[in-house]
Amino acid sequence: MFSLAECVPWLAVTLMLSLAIIILNLITIIVFIKNRNLRKRSTYLMINLAVVDLLAGVIAIENFVIVVGAYSCNLWKDGVPDKLRGYMTIPRVLFPVASVTNIAAISLERLNTTFWPMRHRVMQKWIYSLIVATTWATAGLVSTGFGVLQQSKELSHSFYLWNSFNSVCLLIISISYVSIVIKYRCGAQPQHHGAASRERKLTMTLFIVTFVSMLMWLPFVMSGFLVFATDIFSSLSIIASHRLNITVIALYYANSLVNPILYTARMPHFRRALVAVLCKRPQQLNQARVIPLRDM
Repeated sequence: MFSLAECVPWLAVTLMLSLAIIILNLITIIVFIKNRNLRKRSTYLMINLAVVDLLAGVIAIENFVIVVGAYSCNLWKDGVPDKLRGYMTIPRVLFPVASVTNIAAISLERLNTTFWPMRHRVMQKWIYSLIVATTWATAGLVSTGFGVLQQSKELSHSFYLWNSFNSVCLLIISISYVSIVIKYRCGAQPQHHGAASRERKLTMTLFIVTFVSMLMWLPFVMSGFLVFATDIFSSLSIIASHRLNITVIALYYANSLVNPILYTARMPHFRRALVAVLCKRPQQLNQARVIPLRDM
């Protein structure tokens, strides 16, 4: 177990990470909702992803309190009740799985936009609503299956279910973006350069978001695979194992943090809308102070 001197920094860092995920994704949702220019069909899945990441940040607080506070630091004398662990298994898996599912849906949407732009332009809004509902339904089925297998003590089976689904999503994402790159490199240039250029920039932004998210997501998946399939970590001490576990879990949740940062860095319209939202209230207060002075 960790010493108290090590427990406090681990708890502080992980809880600050969770709060940062919640706050930044909440701001992202507000920016998309308040700015009409950003509420396009192409951004519906991005808004859904921000909602999923926000909820993942909420669940991360509970996960870190258990993993760090109970398992690694033994701060809670009575430990974690078995019923609480059982109830929280499904939501703990639901939102990360929903995030990966939504990223896969975004990659397919970008694939459709790149190869069939005319069909993309005439797609109805209800189709995007159906896609969002499908991502949540899929994530719900996977997380429920995971929770059932966990309760039946089939830990390896639950792991293989989760990892198999993640692998399928990763395959879809890889094939989609590789196909998009080949299309851009070898395909003919579209006639509508303005609209095509905007879609291409959005596709590149979402590709970077996906790539960075997968970089933070893979250590958790790979370490889990190595734990169940090999004895590579058997030589590690208990403290080293706890440190590794917390680190890969923190990276796993940090993939929900990169989206708002990259949107701000890569999307000028989002950046301007963000500044407008953050600066609106101070400007209103300044105007409220100036008007009475003019009246005097």
